[in-house]
Amino acid sequence: MGRADGGGSDMSESQKKLEGKVAVVTGAGSGIGLAIAERFGAEGARVVLVGRQKPRLEEAAARIGGGASTASVDVGEEDQVRALIAGLPRIDILCTCAGKAVFGPVDELPPAAWRDLFHARFFGQLYAVHHAVPKMPAGSVILLCSGIADRAHVPDYAGGAALCGAVNAMGRNLAVDLAPRGIRVNVLSPGFIGGTKIQFNLEAEKAIAFVKRSIAATPLGRPGTPEDLADAAMFLATCEFATGQVIEVDGGWTAT
Repeated sequence: MGRADGGGSDMSESQKKLEGKVAVVTGAGSGIGLAIAERFGAEGARVVLVGRQKPRLEEAAARIGGGASTASVDVGEEDQVRALIAGLPRIDILCTCAGKAVFGPVDELPPAAWRDLFHARFFGQLYAVHHAVPKMPAGSVILLCSGIADRAHVPDYAGGAALCGAVNAMGRNLAVDLAPRGIRVNVLSPGFIGGTKIQFNLEAEKAIAFVKRSIAATPLGRPGTPEDLADAAMFLATCEFATGQVIEVDGGWTAT
């Protein structure tokens, strides 16, 4: 793992809510994961930025400072996740944001595409939880990431809707299972978020139509930002009575 010191936030030590915590954030090379990693670092956590694009991770770690480190890992590969976790003595916050999206009519998109989506975004999160929990002391928190497609219709995204529902169900179940060990579990469920580099298979014209349709479906009339998700993640990381929650950060989309 790479390491970067220096930089960091001007926030005074007395204001840092995550001082002394070790936070592992997957998908930290860009978008939501990066914004969350930066927020946790600014609040005093020693952040481990996990992703597949090592240059991006190292650049982000240098900005965050405070002992931030990096790990080049494909979270869909359990052996890589196991090796990452084995090298860490303790984990106080696990935030799993890595993922992609796949769109297509159910009778046209090969089922293998949905299987691959689940492999990366469901099992990738499950692998991280499985290997991290033994290293998480009482007072720790797990933040999973799903999406609003299990509650709001997103065209040609049936497999993604199933994925979102599966992650939400897993989060609620884990919250009960892990409560006796003092570990809280919550799920971030983003709506349409701009400023991300998530991979998807839409052609340019369809992508533009998707963006316009998503904004039109959002009562606040704008895309969310990765920083909006970082705000929600910070709340869930620090509210000691919040567990088993799925927080829809969607500008009101699921309220319509």
